[in-house]
Parts: sequence; C-alpha cells; structure tokens
Amino acid sequence: MTTVHDVTPDQLRGLEAAGEAALNAALSRLSAREREAYWASVRRAYNAPYNDAVKKPRTAGVAAEARAV
Repeated sequence: MTTVHDVTPDQLRGLEAAGEAALNAALSRLSAREREAYWASVRRAYNAPYNDAVKKPRTAGVAAEARAV
C-alpha cells in the first residue's frame, strides 16, 4: 500500500492535477448554478459543525428568543 510518505512532491502534484481534472470532468455535466450549489455544500460540510460556511446576521426576533431561553 502506498502512503503519503512514499510519494515524491512531483508525484503528489501529478496526483493532485489528475484528481482535479477528474473532478472537473464530473462536474462539467452540471450547469453553472448546479456547480455553485455543489461547492456551497462542500464548503458547508467542511465547516460544520465548527462554524457556518456563510454567516447570517441574527434578526431581532431570533436574538430576543435566544435571550429568553
């Protein structure tokens, strides 16, 4: 089994490029809007549960409800 320690930096760059090309090929069938939705979900998944990918301002009603609890 090959580990990260067995791969040279040049090989790693080649693997990264091949992975990116494969991902772009798979996403190319999607519309621009669908691709953006995909990347938004990836950003959200990698940020969860630590923080929201997109910070949303709290409304006055939500803030008041949070204080009441």
